[in-house]
Amino acid sequence: MTTKKDMATLINLSRKFGQAFCDKDTFEEISSNHIVQQWKYQNDTFKITFPTNQSNEITVNNYYAKLRRKLKEINLVAPSESSMRLVSNFARVEELVLLDELWEELGADDAS
Repeated sequence: MTTKKDMATLINLSRKFGQAFCDKDTFEEISSNHIVQQWKYQNDTFKITFPTNQSNEITVNNYYAKLRRKLKEINLVAPSESSMRLVSNFARVEELVLLDELWEELGADDAS
């Protein structure tokens, strides 16, 4: 994973994650003055709006925190090591690995 935070990386990460975890056929992305991503996960709605203009470091950090908060609101939190070891379903393991990678990139230990 990268160590430098930037808005394009965050938008792509959110898109990849949303498409992987959304309920069937619920992922939508609209791009105009802002990029709006909306999808459902277990019938809970996730929606986030990203700026399309150049963003300074403070803005980018705020959006990393905002994405962490939004994911927590729909109970998509970083998986524990024990949950990773106990899963026998391969599809579920892939989901947990993707979730773990997302939280590693977002900085799961950072204050949100």
